[in-house]
Amino acid sequence: MTTYLSPFDDRTREPVPFATRRPSLAGQRVGLLDISKPKGREFLDRVEHLLVESHGVGEVVRIVKPTFTRPAPPDVLSEAERCGAVLVALAD
Repeated sequence: MTTYLSPFDDRTREPVPFATRRPSLAGQRVGLLDISKPKGREFLDRVEHLLVESHGVGEVVRIVKPTFTRPAPPDVLSEAERCGAVLVALAD
């Protein structure tokens, strides 16, 4: 099992396994989550193009957090949960 360590602090935490990777994104509904940092939209525009043209993604859903300084509100999370995969933009 592959695990990671939390970068937030040095407290001992239980290892968390990585999410299982999908063998393919072809035909999938993929969410692109823009956390509202500068240039995130431009980055996701390019990612969307690559997903559709090169990976055969069936549907791309653009999801936007109101601000990057706060956790995602429930409506944003519920939209993300309807996707087969979600990519998050952390651009500046």
